Amino acid sequence: MVIGVAHDDVLNLRAGPGIDAEIVGEIPPTFEELVAMGNTRELSRSFWIEVEYEAVRGWVNLTYIGYQGSVTDETAHVVDELNGYPANPTMTGLAEEVTAVYAQDEEPGSAVVQVTPVSEGDLFEVTYDVIGLADDSIRGLRLHIFAEETADGFRLRTVEMTLICGRGVDGEACV
Repeated sequence: MVIGVAHDDVLNLRAGPGIDAEIVGEIPPTFEELVAMGNTRELSRSFWIEVEYEAVRGWVNLTYIGYQGSVTDETAHVVDELNGYPANPTMTGLAEEVTAVYAQDEEPGSAVVQVTPVSEGDLFEVTYDVIGLADDSIRGLRLHIFAEETADGFRLRTVEMTLICGRGVDGEACV
């Protein structure tokens, strides 16, 4: 799956490894069905992996790829950590409070990336990736945050968390 790419950006699919190779496709930030072709290349400061996206083969920077792990309801954990259901004048502000529960400050620290725009249905929702955790088997977390609109802004309703695994998935666990 694509990870850590902002909602208003894409992951470039390139003809070869490296940022100088021709762009042959653009992969959306929440795409979850990349097929790894079994080839990797190490360049001076990065690793690249050959993938297939919509019947096109190309190369992407491994920094932006992870394996989709288990999905859990994290609402109770977030509510416990924040001493109640958080509320905020903006949906983005609310999401920042929720992601702060999981982000790590220790070096090198976590990157927090908004991977979907805020959308409105029965509830408001937005998705963030928290990348760069201290566990080498877990690349990060994808947090899908749902909220209800209130007179003062937004109040958390539900948090779903998808583990982003670094080396693969065995059953529901990252390996």
